[in-house]
Amino acid sequence: MSYWIYFFLFLLGLSAGSFLNVSIFRYQPGASLFDLKKLGGRSHCPHCGQLLSWPELIPLFSFFWQKGKCRHCGKKISWQYPLVEFLSGLVFLVVPIYLSSLYKISFWQFFLSGKHWFYGLIFVWLLIFLIWILTAFIDKRYYLIPSELNWGLFILGLIIVLIQFFHQNFSPYFFSFLRHYALLFSFSSNIFLIHLSGALIGGLFFGLIYFLTRGRAMGFGDVKLALASGWLFGWPDFGLVMALAFIFGGIWSLILILFKKKSLKDKLPFGPFLVLGMVLTFFFGYQIIEIYFHFLSLEFL
Repeated sequence: MSYWIYFFLFLLGLSAGSFLNVSIFRYQPGASLFDLKKLGGRSHCPHCGQLLSWPELIPLFSFFWQKGKCRHCGKKISWQYPLVEFLSGLVFLVVPIYLSSLYKISFWQFFLSGKHWFYGLIFVWLLIFLIWILTAFIDKRYYLIPSELNWGLFILGLIIVLIQFFHQNFSPYFFSFLRHYALLFSFSSNIFLIHLSGALIGGLFFGLIYFLTRGRAMGFGDVKLALASGWLFGWPDFGLVMALAFIFGGIWSLILILFKKKSLKDKLPFGPFLVLGMVLTFFFGYQIIEIYFHFLSLEFL
């Protein structure tokens, strides 16, 4: 029974990924991301304009069935299509399982009293991951982050804060991905202050970089993303997000420069690295901090 549920979740994620691809490829900078006129209409080949039949619209399967090419004009189809669909399917499969393990609440306790908030939390995090996918691929493609995505993260972050507020019978660090390590770096045990401090630190830090470099080091969309994401994760979780984003962003920049794919004057979208930092903190935040302390030959009990 459980395997069929997980298989259904994966298929649901694939379908969501198909919609994400439509949103990414039909997005026009400066316009609304969710413009129904642009999102509506039948899907077609971006090269020849041929309308696609239903077998050509099956997520993931159609790409490999057609060997990555359009059946009508023979031109290659972007690998972004199956990649986004697969990532979205993986999100719908892994996130509920991970949250069940993290909070030690069985995925099958929906009908038990007092557990409904947990399923609301799962739904919110699924939406957040979909926004992260959109953010990473749109920023990579267009070098900008639509304001709708940042507002979405802020609103969903508010819902998470309210869920935490109404379940204060847990430790305030129960919802931290750093667990008890959060005690070392937190300024407060108040749920609202934890998230507000994350937003302020993230927004001020990225805003300072933006103004000192006059927008050359990063765009203002990155500042708004840091503000919304800092509110979503709170402090000190967002501190780890920023550290990981700059580490991986620096490593990737160095690789591109060494292989002469980019120069020091070229721009590099930072949104995907912030998203990577958030994903790693979500899944491995506690383990990363634990390895860090062990590396320093310290142990926190």
